[in-house]
Amino acid sequence: MNGSSQHTSNKEKVIAAQAKKASLILGALSLSERNAALQQIHSLLSSRKDEILAANMLDMTEAEELVKQGKLQGSMVKRLDLARGGKFESMLQGVLDIMELPDPLGRVTYATKMDTGLDLKRICCALGVLLVIFEARPEVVVNITALALKSGILFPSPPFPSLVSTGPSTANCDGRYLL
Repeated sequence: MNGSSQHTSNKEKVIAAQAKKASLILGALSLSERNAALQQIHSLLSSRKDEILAANMLDMTEAEELVKQGKLQGSMVKRLDLARGGKFESMLQGVLDIMELPDPLGRVTYATKMDTGLDLKRICCALGVLLVIFEARPEVVVNITALALKSGILFPSPPFPSLVSTGPSTANCDGRYLL
């Protein structure tokens, strides 16, 4: 193993350890605390709409240049556009919709009596840390963050090369900064 992959391995171990520690805190939050964080995400996104859309336009311009160079498919440019077809408003509504969902944690999905004094139950709980691989669509970062937060799961928003400007703008509105 060379030095650079060993360095990356150590970095990944540190990130994983930090994520595990944070996931324990997130998983212990009450429904009202998780919903309050979702409301804050919604409010931050709403108040920073102009900043986020301006950053998104920078990404769009860069993506269009990459299409001209043959390094990116034209369909990706449309996917990046947060101002197109009410996508930003739909993203905001999605956060509110998730906030209104019932609490997924603590729900008993199966129970049976095994013996006297021995009951077997399957109870929904937070999984810990969520790693998701998906196309770089700026609204998806917010969607996954909101769903993970509602479920008490940590989703560390990853950096995306194709979301150079929009990524940090939307990530600054996610749950990591609210807990």
